[in-house]
Amino acid sequence: MTTVRSEDSEDGVRLLTLDRPPANAITPTLLRDISAALDRAREDDAVRAVVLTGEGRFFSAGLDLRGGIDFQALSSTGTPTDPFLPLRDCLLNFLRFPKPSVAMLRGHAIAGGLILLLACDYRLGLEGDYRIGLNEVAIGASFPKAARLGVVDELLPADSIDETVFRRATRLGSFPRDAYAHTKAALVAETIARIESETPEEAQRAAAVWLSAESVAARAAQAQKLSS
Repeated sequence: MTTVRSEDSEDGVRLLTLDRPPANAITPTLLRDISAALDRAREDDAVRAVVLTGEGRFFSAGLDLRGGIDFQALSSTGTPTDPFLPLRDCLLNFLRFPKPSVAMLRGHAIAGGLILLLACDYRLGLEGDYRIGLNEVAIGASFPKAARLGVVDELLPADSIDETVFRRATRLGSFPRDAYAHTKAALVAETIARIESETPEEAQRAAAVWLSAESVAARAAQAQKLSS
């Protein structure tokens, strides 16, 4: 069963809904399902734009700290492997997606969930009481390379957010495909280059920070808090 639901509208907009209860926490399976959904949308000429959202109260709570990912992996040489590589690959897939991607934020977006949100071209949020933020340092991760942060382009009331998001996605999808893809590629080129500039040595140092005793203890405490 996929963790990403896909629904098409008549105007060429495909809705991708993260559906991994209770908080759409990120696992390798979820990342693979997102990338697969993007690949299908890329190859389908009937799809002019995608909307990404989360089921329930969460857009995504970020990386699953309760056993969803093997964060203790070592390479064959005994050096730490990069625990964030699957997430980085998925985000790069979003940045390179040639069609419009619109995020519909209707609930909490934490850590990797917020980073996934930021990978979309255009972000519309619900007016309401929910949390967005990055807690990487608090759980023992060095902050990933990024160019800048700008969370949502507009906040919308509950009675109009769905209609507005799809109307904006439809408009973006109506632009000439090649013109949109070329312009987007130019705009995100610097961000992609910055992400890809990380050397293997830098990745290993970040992984070593993640695997330090204090970092492991911080994540264990956070996982216990989430379970209580």
